[in-house]
Amino acid sequence: MNLLLQNHETFPIKGRRQLNVELLSGTETIFSMHYDVPLHTARLESNGTRRVFMVYTEGKRMPKHVFKNEYGFDVGLIDPQATYNNYGCVQLYGNSFYYNLDFVATKFLSIYRIPDAPAQLTIKLDSYTTGINNLPDDYFNFLLAGVCWYLQLPVKAEVINTNILNTTATAIRV
Repeated sequence: MNLLLQNHETFPIKGRRQLNVELLSGTETIFSMHYDVPLHTARLESNGTRRVFMVYTEGKRMPKHVFKNEYGFDVGLIDPQATYNNYGCVQLYGNSFYYNLDFVATKFLSIYRIPDAPAQLTIKLDSYTTGINNLPDDYFNFLLAGVCWYLQLPVKAEVINTNILNTTATAIRV
């Protein structure tokens, strides 16, 4: 499955800068993220599920990036000191995900459940993401957390249509 992460910037009427991210499988959008730059929040949507996350940097001596949900509860973190070889670690809802630390330079983001194992998901970043140097750090933190959130969502299965009035068997995506 070829996945492409596509970005574009919007400036709503109030003038706040927003970055919109879509994860595309072919022409179908399977994940979207709307990142509000001044508020440091991200609205994530996939498979009909919507969530809002906020990120805060906690700790003076050894800072880590903590993710909070729309209710203000801690749901995950990225600890920059917790690295293994060339992998960083994202913890979200008690699950650990690993990613390649050089994803901005290589233009490929790979997410692993176990370091040095085959990747669960590899995404090609478009030139907008890798070409902009003035993006806030929490944009990339939201990008990592959003993709990990997408990976842990339950997959909606395809159901066979068993309508007795219809004589042809068709599959319906639910």
